[in-house]
Amino acid sequence: MVAHWAQLQSVVELVNSVALAGVLQGLTVIITQVRESRNEHRLLHAALKLGLGTSLAVALGVVLVAGHIQGDIKPDLFVLAALAGAIAVIPATLNAYWLGKHQQQRMLRLALLTSAVLLAAAVGARLGLSLRELMWVQCAVLAVIGAVIWRYLRKLSGGELLGRKLPSTGDAHKEEAEYLRKLARFVPVGLAIGIMSPMSMLLVRGMLSGALSWDEVGYLQALWRSTEWVTASAAGVLSLVFLPRLGSAFDIGLGGAMQFGKEIVRGAVIVLIPAACLLSVIYLNQHAILATLYDARFFVSDTTAGFFMLGSWIRIASWVFLFGLFAAHRTRLIMLGEVLSLPLYALLLWMFDTGMTLELSALLYMVSYFVYLAFTAASLIFSLRNSHIGQR
Repeated sequence: MVAHWAQLQSVVELVNSVALAGVLQGLTVIITQVRESRNEHRLLHAALKLGLGTSLAVALGVVLVAGHIQGDIKPDLFVLAALAGAIAVIPATLNAYWLGKHQQQRMLRLALLTSAVLLAAAVGARLGLSLRELMWVQCAVLAVIGAVIWRYLRKLSGGELLGRKLPSTGDAHKEEAEYLRKLARFVPVGLAIGIMSPMSMLLVRGMLSGALSWDEVGYLQALWRSTEWVTASAAGVLSLVFLPRLGSAFDIGLGGAMQFGKEIVRGAVIVLIPAACLLSVIYLNQHAILATLYDARFFVSDTTAGFFMLGSWIRIASWVFLFGLFAAHRTRLIMLGEVLSLPLYALLLWMFDTGMTLELSALLYMVSYFVYLAFTAASLIFSLRNSHIGQR
């Protein structure tokens, strides 16, 4: 059930990540460079329209293929997961807007509100609800939260969003069209990351369930979730603190180039040292942690845990350079690099399918993210060097 729930959450991510990893990242970066509130409203309007549009298109694709999916998970569950993913774009848009405005306290309150979704699912699991009932709980709570935030977005824009039209002046239309054009550059990134990563995870679990068993997939998933206390916190710091700072520094020009480099180094130091310490603590106590979060049946070897913790740390290191590429608007390099992360991991699992073990799967996870780290670091260095030459 842990493995099946993870599969459905990958479908949720498949639908909403095309907006989160693309248009909404662009919203955060671009809004740091906007000076007038009128333009902020138009940018927010464009981002919500483009983000919802891309996510709904992917959700429709999931609905169309759900009936043809063979396996233990019923097609209607994939449809519910697609619905949850589409609704989740609404609070994510407000979050991205506030991130660009450096309003972290409001983001904290929004995070606490949206955490009610999985809290309700956890309570439902504790009460013994079925997988289908848990998905209905997730959709229902998300719908309530989405409706509240939808109303707030209208209020935030003075009625300009999601109901009334923007002023029909030529300048207003021209400005919104320009923002749509800028945000559209991030759409391919969202499609690349938002589709390839969740699809790769679906394939990874599917291949491992065939080579090993769904139970062992559940054990690996439990180990993965136990590290997300660290990886999600690291991603949060990079996103909340450093992405807006990197976007502002890159916009300054040559004078900001040195500041941009300093922010990259500062982000690496602030994130990677604590992450290494925390992942070491998880490794040393992984048996107790898995037994506490799940139960005593969840057990992996120290070798598996070691490879996986190191792979997770390398993954965090690659994100430092990835956010630098986002701030530098290097969307093509981001898309190219995405192939070398989870898709590469899925490919390696397919290549080494014979004789697969949990230890080997963790080792291949570490190798794939080492390749991804090398690519993102080289890409950012190359981009900054070319940018400096152009500015001079």
